[in-house]
Amino acid sequence: MMKRISSVLAILFAVFAIGSAAQADTNANLGFMDWDPAAAQEAVSNGERVVINTWATWCPFCKAQRRALSSLLKADPDTYGDVKVFAVDIDDADTPTRIGSVGVSKTTLIFFANGEEVSVYKGQDTAEMAGFLQ
Repeated sequence: MMKRISSVLAILFAVFAIGSAAQADTNANLGFMDWDPAAAQEAVSNGERVVINTWATWCPFCKAQRRALSSLLKADPDTYGDVKVFAVDIDDADTPTRIGSVGVSKTTLIFFANGEEVSVYKGQDTAEMAGFLQ
C-alpha cells in the first residue's frame, strides 16, 4: 500500500514539475512579447532597443538562450527596462521567412538600436548580449 501511494505521489510530482517547467518558458513569464510584426517594425523605426527572438518550443538551446536573455534584462531594469523583446515561434504558420537581414531560423537573437540592425547572435552569453544592447 505504501509503495502504491509513493508511486502515485511520484507521478503527480513529475507531472507538476513538467507543467511548471513548460510554463516558466512562456513569453509572458520571460518578459517577452508575442510576435507582432507591425509593433516590432514601429519600435525599430522609432529607434527603440528591440530584440527579435526566433525560437522553437522543442529546442532546448532556444529555451536556454531565452532564459539567459530574460535574466539579463531582469537583473538590471534601470539599464534594460526599455528593451522590447518580440518572440517569434518558428513553428507558427505566420512566421516570416526573413527579419532584417536574417533568414528566420531557430535560436537567433536579432538586436536593433537607433533604427538599425546591430547584431545577429546565436549564443547564450549574457555579457555578449549586454554588449549588443549598449
